[in-house]
Amino acid sequence: MKKVFLFALLILMMFQSFAAEGDTLYYQCGKMKSPALALSLSFVLPGSGQVYNEKWGKGILFFTGNAALVGSTAYYYMQFGKNKDLYGLNDSRTQQSLLIAKRITWFSAALYVYNLIDAYVDAHLSAFPDEALILQPNPDMPGLRISMKF
Repeated sequence: MKKVFLFALLILMMFQSFAAEGDTLYYQCGKMKSPALALSLSFVLPGSGQVYNEKWGKGILFFTGNAALVGSTAYYYMQFGKNKDLYGLNDSRTQQSLLIAKRITWFSAALYVYNLIDAYVDAHLSAFPDEALILQPNPDMPGLRISMKF
């Protein structure tokens, strides 16, 4: 019984492979943005690479996020300097200011690197179509072609 089942499965798989059609999804290749330019713009000013890629919302978020983190880092390093002068280096307030400033510095660096990666990848993906759902007839194949952008 097991051999009959495997033989039937093999025959079914062979017919399935003959009946399978080629992939009908396609995209029209547009002009790709320069990934090197997007990376270098984001390197100089966070968020400007996203603006170059015409992702305005992401550009504004990266710029304001990095600006807020850099401002917070500067504030806590100034607090550290004031507390060091007033209370000494071994005081808990001084150590807490230093610890917060170091943590915010790491978050700022991580957001900056993510900004660079995002600008580079968005520039590579800029040639893909803008439509999320394309519904149009394909003259090469009968029927209607549906594709979705993820």
